[in-house]
Amino acid sequence: MRYSRCRGWHYYLLICINAAAWFAISQGIARSEVAAENIGVYGDSLSDGVWSGLYSIVKRHPEDKLFRHSKVGASLTAPDFATWTQDLAASLDREHITVAIVMFGANDERGIRDEKHKGYVFESKGWQRVYVSRLDTIYSELAKRKITVVWVGLPILRDKDANAGAVFLNRLYVAEASKFAGRFLPLSDSFVDSSGQFAAYLPDQKGHLREVRINDGVHFTSYGYGLIAEKVYSAITSPVPTDSARAQNP
Repeated sequence: MRYSRCRGWHYYLLICINAAAWFAISQGIARSEVAAENIGVYGDSLSDGVWSGLYSIVKRHPEDKLFRHSKVGASLTAPDFATWTQDLAASLDREHITVAIVMFGANDERGIRDEKHKGYVFESKGWQRVYVSRLDTIYSELAKRKITVVWVGLPILRDKDANAGAVFLNRLYVAEASKFAGRFLPLSDSFVDSSGQFAAYLPDQKGHLREVRINDGVHFTSYGYGLIAEKVYSAITSPVPTDSARAQNP
């Protein structure tokens, strides 16, 4: 009887060991099937905050690499756009970027000049023509390298006039993403209260109110950027875009 019990115990232990081994093997196989990504983050101060949120996520995914090309004060209306485009192309080739995260707009609600230095006021037809041509340039650089693009839309802004400008810019971003088969990730409905208005605090998964926006009504707290980064990383890893250019217009 004692021998039978001992033998049964060893048999059970062997089953557990084999199960653990097969689980480890299956996890290894699954891990090897996960494509490693070289993720480049481009844009302004909002994009820089998204980079900080992605940094925490990528630390848990060592197969991926994250490159920071966001810059506080950056704008697609700036006169140095040609130089910025050259830097973009150089970084794409140097770092073998496979996914580009792009977010602009925080500093773009202002005048722009074309290649002949003629100026246009924000939202005018001339302004749209120059701005869209710059969006085309960015997407063309990414498309010819077959780089996956996740363009992050502007969130709701506290100031009404600034928010109206953000809605206008988001429409341009949606149209460009659709034109180039990019992934547009809208944020306009993600940081609002129950009435659809700007929210500085939102409940977390446990129902506790957490501060998501800082006092300027534009930027986010670290926690807020973390929420955006989760959406961005999900868009990167999803076989089908979670929020595509075919999603609802902002």
